[in-house]
Amino acid sequence: MVLEVALKQYFCYVIHYEGRNDIPDPDNCNLVECQNIDSISKNLNSSVDPCEDFYEYACGGWIKNNPVPETQILSNQFQVVTEKVFSQIKEILETDSENDPLPVRAASLYYKTCTNSEKIENDGLNRLVTFLAEYGNWPITMEKWSQNNFDWQTLSTDSIRRLSVLSLMDVYVGLDRLNSSQSVILIDQPNTVLSRSILTDANNYKNILEAYRSWIGASAMLISKYLNQSVPVNIVEEKVSYIVDFEIELAKLTSNEEMRRNAYRLYNNRTLRNLQDWTDLATSSFKINWLKIINDLFQNTGMHIDYDHRVVVKEWDYFYNLANLLHNTRTETLANYLHWRIVRIFSSHLNREMRDLSNEFIAIHDGVVQSEPRWKDCLVTVTNDLGFAVGYAYVKLHFDDEAMIMTKEMVDNIIAAFSQELKNAEWMDDATKNSALDKVKSMTHLVGYPEWYHNESALYAYYDGLTVGSTHFENVEQVQSFLFRKNIMQLSKETNRKEWVQGPIIVNAFNSEHRNAIILPAGVLQPPFFDTKRIMAMNYGSLGAVIGHEILHSFDDRGRRTDKYGNLAQWWTEHVISTYEKKTQCFIDQYSNLTVFTSDTNQTYSVNGVYTLGENIADNSGLRQAFFAYRKYVKDKGEEKPQHGNRQFTAEQLFFLSYAATWCETTTKQSLMHEVLNDPHCPHRIRVTQTLSNSPEFAKTFKCPENTLMNPEKKCIIW
Repeated sequence: MVLEVALKQYFCYVIHYEGRNDIPDPDNCNLVECQNIDSISKNLNSSVDPCEDFYEYACGGWIKNNPVPETQILSNQFQVVTEKVFSQIKEILETDSENDPLPVRAASLYYKTCTNSEKIENDGLNRLVTFLAEYGNWPITMEKWSQNNFDWQTLSTDSIRRLSVLSLMDVYVGLDRLNSSQSVILIDQPNTVLSRSILTDANNYKNILEAYRSWIGASAMLISKYLNQSVPVNIVEEKVSYIVDFEIELAKLTSNEEMRRNAYRLYNNRTLRNLQDWTDLATSSFKINWLKIINDLFQNTGMHIDYDHRVVVKEWDYFYNLANLLHNTRTETLANYLHWRIVRIFSSHLNREMRDLSNEFIAIHDGVVQSEPRWKDCLVTVTNDLGFAVGYAYVKLHFDDEAMIMTKEMVDNIIAAFSQELKNAEWMDDATKNSALDKVKSMTHLVGYPEWYHNESALYAYYDGLTVGSTHFENVEQVQSFLFRKNIMQLSKETNRKEWVQGPIIVNAFNSEHRNAIILPAGVLQPPFFDTKRIMAMNYGSLGAVIGHEILHSFDDRGRRTDKYGNLAQWWTEHVISTYEKKTQCFIDQYSNLTVFTSDTNQTYSVNGVYTLGENIADNSGLRQAFFAYRKYVKDKGEEKPQHGNRQFTAEQLFFLSYAATWCETTTKQSLMHEVLNDPHCPHRIRVTQTLSNSPEFAKTFKCPENTLMNPEKKCIIW
């Protein structure tokens, strides 16, 4: 019996470690690798017809076994892997190793000061109120407040420079869209605390607005008490209403996401003098001093900006209207709003009382039952802010370079498949085809982690100038100031098209249209997205579709407007553009007819077919190219045989099942609502059912009869 078990485990080992699919695996295998291979069957709801609802068929079992955790708004495969990565990073940050490079130790210290609850409680609100006092105090917390010590421009600018808080505007350095070999100062509309979709439709979200007012008011009362001030509750409530009303008016000035998909509209190439003259036209008695704003942001950089300096203003009309709004807003209300944005950014970093107020709002806004522990919030903060330092240690301990090598091969195959598809596209003329093929050939592929990770001195150089101390409040400011300064210093540097703009531990993938590049971080190169020990059909269906998705973003409704250098350019002929837009209209109409019902809000929300167009094109075309690439792989390498536990399926069926498994998800109703309102991606269920219902290859693989839900007569296809 012992020998029999040993032989079974040996066969499993041979199959999953050596790729010997011709060796029969045993009926039972307790190895972790075998269990991972079995994950597809565990996800299923076999009682559902795959031709009627493939999402429920492929994910029903996963959904049943993975309810939304009480501390989260959703659970999906990306979140599950992120939790695994977080666990590994937590161990790294909590280990006090003198052998780690200084940037890694700085990240560890940043984490430890963030989780030092005793010190944070002892400090109370002292450091926050000291910070606010630098800018004349938060009026709503004071019995008497004087506007003499308040300068809205100084506070607004310092909020960006010191804390990356974008209250009234966003100013940063990025690649010039018409000449990506150089960088330029970009000036854009700000982020609001509540989403634009909620603020501009406030009557339909009264519960969220009320929770928001309560959060502001309770925070103000807490700080007022700390300052030994006695501000009547009714006065606080009145001023809170003014704050929220101002944010609503501010949101109304901003452009919606559909408008912002037009990159040419966002490219307003001006001088600072042009911008100054423009906002001066809005009102004769209220001035925005643009020269002071920009030079304050660039202080201590050695760069001096004059009125002749070129800038790109992404939302030209917004700033004219902003000048009008500020002119018609009481100084105290403006001061209250700008100070609130500071309080809000620090609320989760402070003592328990302030964190509780923030969490109470989040519970209503997102539908979470229980707040995250402080260490989890700290982990998110550190990985977001110092991702390359943390990623350096993570890659060294937990990343297998074989995954990177195999992923690069997949990228090459998918690029080859898409190139062939372009050559076969009868609706494209030769001139446009050749330009498209040149763009694909020129695409940069960043896989795994930055090359400079092999040189420890490069890590030191990247974090040169970063200071991390013993107090969390100051550390947040120091880190944000460092990151902002690092960004604006790019103005004087040459473009590096192989530059990683985000750390490698992110469990996601990206397309950088400015650089004509795709980025596949180490964090996503692991199960269930990729596994070196399973058949490639599953890898192409999951990670391959993600790779195809990112490649195809360079040819979606926005990406098609950039050339092989990432420059805005018209490289399509008019006839081809007309045909392309007819094809994209199919997607717009198709997705706009889809709705999502959320019982908690008792409302049905329609998918925004225009806003989600780019992601929908990438989903549909990316999946097709991954499938064609897999067929090329089989042609080159030979047919694959499904492994242990999956032999009821063909390899191509496993391709589509793996694609669906990538998007298995459970979510709170509030989170689903925000996703439909604000996310350019469709909800995961739609990303499976609608994408696959557009796929003739899927219908053929699962033998779906015509006019079933998963095989409708009308399909939208571009490539």
